[in-house]
Amino acid sequence: MNWLKNIDTKRVLLHVSFWLFFLLFYISNKKQEVSTYDYTFVYSWKILAQAAAGYGLIYWIIPQTLNKKKYLLFTALTLGWLYVVFAILITFKYYYLEPKFPGFFDDWPGHKMTIPERLTSLKLIIGEFYFITYPIIIMGFISFNRKQQRLLRVEEEKKSMELKMLKNQLNPHFLFNTLNNLYVLTLKKDDKAPEVIEKLSEILDFVLYRCNEGYVSIEKEIAMIENYISLEKLRYSENRLAISFHKEIQESNKISPLILLTFIENAFKHGVINETKKAVIRMDLVSKKEQIFFSIKNTKSQEDFESISDKSKIGLENIRKQLNLLYPNKHQLHIEETTNSYSVQLYLLV
Repeated sequence: MNWLKNIDTKRVLLHVSFWLFFLLFYISNKKQEVSTYDYTFVYSWKILAQAAAGYGLIYWIIPQTLNKKKYLLFTALTLGWLYVVFAILITFKYYYLEPKFPGFFDDWPGHKMTIPERLTSLKLIIGEFYFITYPIIIMGFISFNRKQQRLLRVEEEKKSMELKMLKNQLNPHFLFNTLNNLYVLTLKKDDKAPEVIEKLSEILDFVLYRCNEGYVSIEKEIAMIENYISLEKLRYSENRLAISFHKEIQESNKISPLILLTFIENAFKHGVINETKKAVIRMDLVSKKEQIFFSIKNTKSQEDFESISDKSKIGLENIRKQLNLLYPNKHQLHIEETTNSYSVQLYLLV
C-alpha cells in the first residue's frame, strides 16, 4: 500500500473537480422533460469515456510519440485510441444504456443503427470524436500551460544557480594572491608583471562578460583555464608543484563557461596548499564529436584527509546541481578520493 502515500491528493481533487464541472455543465443544459437521474447516469459514463481518452492521450501517447517528435506514430496512435474509446462507448450504449433508458436516445443520430453500422458510420464517428475530444483540448491546454510554467521556474532556478555559481566560482583568495604577486613583481620591476596583468584581465573579462553567454567554445574555456594555471603557478616553485594539462581538440564543441573551474580550484586548494612535499596535478581534456571528456587528479596531504573531504562536499554538491541543470541526463561525474589523491572524471554530451 506504499503507492497510496505517493498520491498527490490536491492533484486528484483538481482532476475530479474538472470532470464534475463538465457533468454539471451537461446537466444544466438538459431538457426539462428528461429525468435528472437518467441524465446524470448516462453522462457519467460518457465522461468516463472522455476521461479515458484524455488520460491515455496526455499521459501515454503524447510522451511516447509527440514529445519524441514521432509525428506519424502520434497521429496513428491518437486516431486508433480515440476509435477504441468510441467503439467501447457505442457498444456500451447499445447493450446497456439504451435498454436501461428507453426513449432517452430517441433524438440521437445513431439510435436506429445496428452495431456494425454505428462502428462504420463516418458521420457518427466524427460526431462522437468531437464529443470525446473537446474536454481533452481543454485538458491539453491546461497541461501545456502548467508545463510552460514549470519550464519557466526551472529556467529561473537555472539562471539563479548559474549566477550564484559564477559568484562563488572564482575564489576570492585567488584574486588577492594574484594581486599580491603582481604587487611584488611591480616593486621588483619584474618583466613578468605585464604578462600577469594581461592574464588576470583576460580571466576577469571571461568571468564578468563571456559568462553571460549560455555556452562558449571549448577553445575559450581552455584559454581561461591556462591563464588561471599560469597565475597560480606564480605562487609555487618548480620544486613545489608539477602540473600538466593535456588537450586534444578533435572537434570544437560548446561548453558551459567555468563548469570545469571548480575542480581545478579544488586541485590547487587541497592538492597544493596543504601538501608539504611536491604536489602533482594532472589534467586531460578531450573534445570530440558531441562529447567532452575532462579528468583531473591531484595529490593530497594525508594529514588533512578528513578536513579536505568535509570542505569538498559543499563545492561538489554545487557542481552536481549545476550539471543537473545544464546537462540533464547528458553527463557522468565520477569522483574517487583516497588518503593521498583526489581524481575527477567528467563526461559531457554536447
